[in-house]
Amino acid sequence: MLSRYSRQGGVDTMLLAIIDDKRKLIPALLILYILAWELSLHVMFPLEAKLDWAISEHVSILFLPAGVIFLSFYLLRWWFIPVVLIGRTLVNIDFYDVGFSWTFILDSIFVCLVYPLWLYLLNSANWDVFGDKDHSSLTLIGAMIFQTMVTFTISLGSTLQNITLGGLSWSESTQYIIHFIIGDVLGTGFVIFFFYKFMTLAVTMRQRGNEQKNPTQ
Repeated sequence: MLSRYSRQGGVDTMLLAIIDDKRKLIPALLILYILAWELSLHVMFPLEAKLDWAISEHVSILFLPAGVIFLSFYLLRWWFIPVVLIGRTLVNIDFYDVGFSWTFILDSIFVCLVYPLWLYLLNSANWDVFGDKDHSSLTLIGAMIFQTMVTFTISLGSTLQNITLGGLSWSESTQYIIHFIIGDVLGTGFVIFFFYKFMTLAVTMRQRGNEQKNPTQ
């Protein structure tokens, strides 16, 4: 887990302290998820529409909220469920503007099951994709492959739902799924990259602070 950074070099920054405390991490990730959604809704979606890149109003080629869900599952495992249930429900209410619907909850429950299911399947195939047993097993490529599998599964369910509700035609389904996967995987890669850089910066700054407090005699 990324929380191991908190035990390296005596690092004890606010960010690392939050990561080690689920009571702080869950609301922090929930806020981050909502902020990522607002950025996608008000910046990415309009930009893609203006550039004529949009296939559907339901997907983006850089969907940052997917990256936040991945990060939540990586850091929290089953404790990521509150982030998904609350975050996705609020986002769906905001996007569809129809008030609360149990369909939103069912969609979120499906997402909550897909992530641990794929992790279990990969671990059963002797692939320690998240580096739980061996930290060196965790790679960006592995994380992206994991997210691709998760997103493909979720996109199938989303495609069937949109076709049933009349928001998508069968002729558009393949393109929709590809677009869905690209958006979630790129969004996840973006979030992972900047989270890693932010963590590295936090560790470096703390180490420098310790060196200034305790200079070599």
